[in-house]
Amino acid sequence: MATRIHFRREALYGLAAVLLLLAAPGLGDEKPAEAKPPATATPDGTVPEWPMISLALQDQYATGNLARIGVLNDAWCMSEYAVGAVTDHRLSREERMALHDESMKLFIEMPRSKMESSLERYLEIHPQLSRKTTRTIIIDIESPVQPRDFWRYLGGPDHDQITPEFTNIVNAFARRYSVIRDAFPNATLTVFSMGSPDSMGRERDIEKSRVRAEILAAKMGMLENVNAISPEVYERFGPKDPGYKQMKRATRQAMSHSLQIVKACGRPVDIIVLMSLTVYNAPGHSSLALKPADLNGLADRLEYLASLGVKRVIFWNGRDNLENTQIPVVERLTQLREIQQERARAVETGGSPKDDAPPEPPPSSSPGPATDPPGP
Repeated sequence: MATRIHFRREALYGLAAVLLLLAAPGLGDEKPAEAKPPATATPDGTVPEWPMISLALQDQYATGNLARIGVLNDAWCMSEYAVGAVTDHRLSREERMALHDESMKLFIEMPRSKMESSLERYLEIHPQLSRKTTRTIIIDIESPVQPRDFWRYLGGPDHDQITPEFTNIVNAFARRYSVIRDAFPNATLTVFSMGSPDSMGRERDIEKSRVRAEILAAKMGMLENVNAISPEVYERFGPKDPGYKQMKRATRQAMSHSLQIVKACGRPVDIIVLMSLTVYNAPGHSSLALKPADLNGLADRLEYLASLGVKRVIFWNGRDNLENTQIPVVERLTQLREIQQERARAVETGGSPKDDAPPEPPPSSSPGPATDPPGP
């Protein structure tokens, strides 16, 4: 399958490793399907058209009229329990950590038949997800381990030596992807979180170890039955946070990491970027932790992704309302589109894209109880 993402070489000038990867198989010219969002590009290209926007909720499709704002309701985020839970989500983090070794053993040794029967039950619970679907399914496996933590199971001082446990983990993920592929032969399957950046795009040893492990997993065939990987390019900061200014660096790092991973597959694999409408960061690390993300910052990121040639993004949210609020996702996406249109009009009248951009609209719904599960 050809990729839904195109990367302009000039936009990644200075990233030599990324430039080499642009020739990777699978980085082709397939266009996104279905309706186009409102255009913002002007003849001189001052304002790049945003990527196609899709919305994915956790274990359900969105309700509400998305088509009127040019958003596709064509993605589904599948929780890990769909192919056999090994941990109880009701346990605290400390309790889960105490059971980690036991959970990992169950995860690695789970027979394919149990995964298949678990998926059958999942489909009975969620009949709206058809086996015949051609939509995108984000496979969200985070426990007892997720791809960004694979590096912990490599050996050697530089975490670059394959160990039996690493191999077992990679094979366990691959089996689950195979089971899901058999159930959904026509769906676009993408792996949650692979290629994700540091929140500020830092290139520390831990970031190098993470991407190295994900590349090794790809070389070992873990992605044989999926179509894509989905780096988390989530909002982590608000305008008052120092890390807010590192948006471009973190976004660029996600593209660099993801390109290296898909190149390692040896077969065409796409990159479908995941974004968020909520700031997913711990309290104390961001002034907007677990609050609605700054819309102008989201608009800036979408414009930057467009300048890199990204053609499609998926906004993830737990349910129809933003986390910890009663603000409908559709309402927030509508406000985001309004900013896009205001920026386009500003350019058409000779101003800067941000000259006439509306101020950050206040949430129009009052805060409510937390209804969303922890986001992927």
